[in-house]
Amino acid sequence: MTGQDERTGGRGWIGKLWRQLQGSSTENDHVTLATEHIVEIADPVIRQARRYRQVLHDPVAGAMAHFQSLIESIPGPVILHRNRYYDDPLVKALFASPDELDEVLRLSPEVNALRQQGQTGEVVAMMTMVQNERTIFGSKQEGEMLLREVQMQAVSFSNHRVVAPAGDLQVTKTGIVNRGLEVLASVAMEKITTLRARKAKLTGKREYLKGMAKIYSGKSYRQEMFAPPDIKDREELRKIEQLLGEVNREFEELQAQIALPEQSLGYLEEIMREPEKMLFAHTQRLRLNWMGVRVDNEPDSKGNDIELAEFCLQEELRRSAVLVSFSLEAIPAP
Repeated sequence: MTGQDERTGGRGWIGKLWRQLQGSSTENDHVTLATEHIVEIADPVIRQARRYRQVLHDPVAGAMAHFQSLIESIPGPVILHRNRYYDDPLVKALFASPDELDEVLRLSPEVNALRQQGQTGEVVAMMTMVQNERTIFGSKQEGEMLLREVQMQAVSFSNHRVVAPAGDLQVTKTGIVNRGLEVLASVAMEKITTLRARKAKLTGKREYLKGMAKIYSGKSYRQEMFAPPDIKDREELRKIEQLLGEVNREFEELQAQIALPEQSLGYLEEIMREPEKMLFAHTQRLRLNWMGVRVDNEPDSKGNDIELAEFCLQEELRRSAVLVSFSLEAIPAP
């Protein structure tokens, strides 16, 4: 592997993983390195749990295999170059113009990071974007009849993102797998952090109620030295003690969910064991005419068949995806 290819791996953990892959061919090393990274994202406290690496080994390996299988559903790589914009119906569908194609690549933070690392030449990446459909009205030929004001669906793409660019396709695929693992780890992190935040809030509320209970108890005690107890203060103390009991019960329930490193480990393991529930993909097939209008249900209509993958992160995110290749020298400077 050349020095240029080594730079392709990047300086982050993806680059570290690639260098590890080069130095060792054992699957365990790959899984171990990935495990350490997702633990760092989800909750570093997990490292205090006994045998956390062994517990996570199979779930992480399974999640990696899942994301590797998703990569196989991504079409491409297709060549991105403004001079070939009109040659490929897929590229023409993805960008409104050759200028937009150049602009997306020119402004990509990850592409510019590669440049700063000294990368040159051809680059492979995954590109994701949002598919938009809007209703338009136009003319349509049916046999010898020309129909006017026909409702049609025009397709366009926006919010393009270059993902895991590298000088080698295998490094790009490794980067995509790593992105998937990071997504799962961030889901675990969100759950663990939410539980801890609720616990911290209850801790503060519990201490406040304890203090208020002492205040009202002391007030009642002083009054009883020389006078009958104040009914109003007694009722207020009763309400505080009742609320404190409810808070204590909720606190104990949370304590049973998030007090130990093993509990955080359990949440991460659970999510890693079912990656297909969090992030999945399917093939998108569209037939578009020269105006970008869908003609899927019109087999006799002139149009181009294009194929993409659509990634879904539960109900939170949907992105179309395709593998692309482009030359860094052909992209305008940012």
